Amino acid sequence: MNDLLKTIETRRSVRKFREENVPDDVVRELLHVGTLAPNGGNTQGLRFVVVRNRAKIDHYATLGRELSLAGLTKARDGVSDPMKNAGMDNMIKMLSNPALNIFYSAPLVIFIFTAPDAITPVEDASLAAENMMLYARSLGIGSCWIGFGKALEHSPEFMAEAGVPPGHMLVAPLVFGYPAMTDMAPVKRDEPKVFKWID
Repeated sequence: MNDLLKTIETRRSVRKFREENVPDDVVRELLHVGTLAPNGGNTQGLRFVVVRNRAKIDHYATLGRELSLAGLTKARDGVSDPMKNAGMDNMIKMLSNPALNIFYSAPLVIFIFTAPDAITPVEDASLAAENMMLYARSLGIGSCWIGFGKALEHSPEFMAEAGVPPGHMLVAPLVFGYPAMTDMAPVKRDEPKVFKWID
């Protein structure tokens, strides 16, 4: 099997990590492959914040959980659709647990920001994130995109400590580390749903 295809097929979202740190040179490689991703108009608007201090990671996890909980609770109060409310209620219940660490005690968190002049900020950061997660997988390192971590862009404390100038957008909070489990079963995927194949 093609090595890249094997990496793609075996990548999993990892939420349980060993204590082992990700080496400095590997962190630099992750950042490098992120910058190699396509970006709109070659604006090269990606910016990164790397956090390896365990106490800070746990603190930001708590802060992100609390901000996400507050935001979801406010959003739910303005929604009348019962189906959407049910989904929000499930997330609110999960986030209400003070023991929840949204970064899963990972030894490394990399936040991908985009600069104000990025033409396609979400696309740019998403492509970079996928590059980084696939490269990590090829090295035996697990990763997960933490959606709840995005709430940290609303924290003046976090943004100041991270040295992020005004106008930058947090798109992708990613955790990395060596997986505690190495035999994760594949997630079943449906066959591609193609509307039409036009030759």
